[in-house]
Amino acid sequence: MVALVVVMVILSTTTTSVSAAPSEKKAPPLFYARRFKSTNLEDQQYWNDLARAELERANSVKPNHNIAKNVILFLGDGMSIPTLTASRIYKGQQHGAGGEEGSLFFENFPHVGLSKTYNVDKQVSDSASTATAYLTGVKTNYKTLGVDGSVRYQDCTTINDKNKVYSIVKWAQDAGKRTGVVTSTRVTHATPAATYAHVADRDWESDCHIPEEDKTRCSHVLDIASQLVKEEPGKSINVVMGGGYHYFVPNATETEFDPFDEEWGCDREDGQDLVEVWKQQKKAEGVNWAVARTLSDLQKVDTTNTEFLLGLFANDHLQYEYFKRENALDVPTLAEMTQAAIHMLQQEDKGYFLLVEGGRIDHAHHDTIAHRALDETMAFDQAIELAYNMTNQKDTLIVVTADHAHTMSISGYPSRGQEIVGLAALGDDDLPYTTLMYANGPGYNYQVVGDHVARPNISDDVSKSWDYTQLAAVPRNSETHGGDDVAIYAVGPMAHLFHTLHEQNYIAHAMANSACMGNYTKNCRSGAVAVHSSLSALTFPSLLLSTLLPMWLRH
Repeated sequence: MVALVVVMVILSTTTTSVSAAPSEKKAPPLFYARRFKSTNLEDQQYWNDLARAELERANSVKPNHNIAKNVILFLGDGMSIPTLTASRIYKGQQHGAGGEEGSLFFENFPHVGLSKTYNVDKQVSDSASTATAYLTGVKTNYKTLGVDGSVRYQDCTTINDKNKVYSIVKWAQDAGKRTGVVTSTRVTHATPAATYAHVADRDWESDCHIPEEDKTRCSHVLDIASQLVKEEPGKSINVVMGGGYHYFVPNATETEFDPFDEEWGCDREDGQDLVEVWKQQKKAEGVNWAVARTLSDLQKVDTTNTEFLLGLFANDHLQYEYFKRENALDVPTLAEMTQAAIHMLQQEDKGYFLLVEGGRIDHAHHDTIAHRALDETMAFDQAIELAYNMTNQKDTLIVVTADHAHTMSISGYPSRGQEIVGLAALGDDDLPYTTLMYANGPGYNYQVVGDHVARPNISDDVSKSWDYTQLAAVPRNSETHGGDDVAIYAVGPMAHLFHTLHEQNYIAHAMANSACMGNYTKNCRSGAVAVHSSLSALTFPSLLLSTLLPMWLRH
């Protein structure tokens, strides 16, 4: 075991109020509030041995050409590459290590690629268009969901049966597999909704969100919650767990720890209780079903004999993981939901497809609260490790990726082992700044003091709190997404298909190919993927060019 030394030094006792101009008040000298250091002798022998061990692991990796009976997609919403780096360090430091030398569990998967996250009309995309890409295999426009690029945002008249696109959930159902969707957000939110819904505006989660004129001219387009309960493939999803109860019933009750969404919360206008509709449908179908509203309810479900489960554990999004812990809430963690889902889905001999979203990583970033984002990423990592240990990599493909990036950066030349959620160094204004900061967002906090523009003189304790908003360069009510590529990690059958820089829509195709479903039901192991008959005439020349061009460039 590597011995670790934790050096505790007080940084400052200054308050969080805005400081005077640098020339009027100097910050105290910077001492690192907490630093973790390895006592390993990291000489040339150490690094050479480390590299040789990694080479041995790399040389032992062999492609797995088995057909995937099961496919699990883990989606970290907003889990940018800087988020991965910071979370890796954060994880190590939670266990007393420096963190830089460690890894998240899924970062050890043998196959890694990158995904380009732009969509049809935006360089920087949202979660609905990206979810449509990696779940249906088709890129689309900003904030549209389950449709192709011919549908215009907020124009419901442009939706028809020809431009709806269906997700890998439907492909799995068509193959006789069970399906599941687990999320820490509302189950009607962008990522989970892309598995079953088709709308011109991702915000139409309940009928109370659809403008009256659209209800009149597009009566055939249901709100997202209704599509989950009343239409295929939503009504046939075996496991649905997350939040959003308020959008399914007309009479939800708000509580201290289970509030309504301040901006988007509204009661259903059609008066329908969609949870009751779901129950009656399952009774009519003669299947075993369960509804869970709390962790206690979930723990009582007989997952070996239940075919359908609807778990709605909050009116809005599920509470942050740290908040669940600190308040001992009767709300399941992402790992607990994942465990229950796999127990249920694995009862089907033909296998299953499961989507698990760590959705609140994204929300913490939008609020520029990096500490929460890292903690949510750790919870996401724990769910992945649990799923890996519950499954067999001979027949289960696990893919881990993100939908888009955020603007958080890691900067400031902090020392090795320096606490990632704390302070980095002093700026030229002699005031401390944090290692993690954002390009824009609500953390903007520059203020004019006399003739100077000053930053707040924050203390180390404040910078590590659960509520601290990191400094942002540009003021915005909500921090924006980033346009960076995001990582893809994979293990199991055909995981080697994730190996380079990919278009985001490729992910759905690679998963389908691994399980021989969707357009890849036939000849999915023939060595070369056959061109599907439904592809346009322009597609084949494009495929031919993409094959021959690299050959020409080599000569």
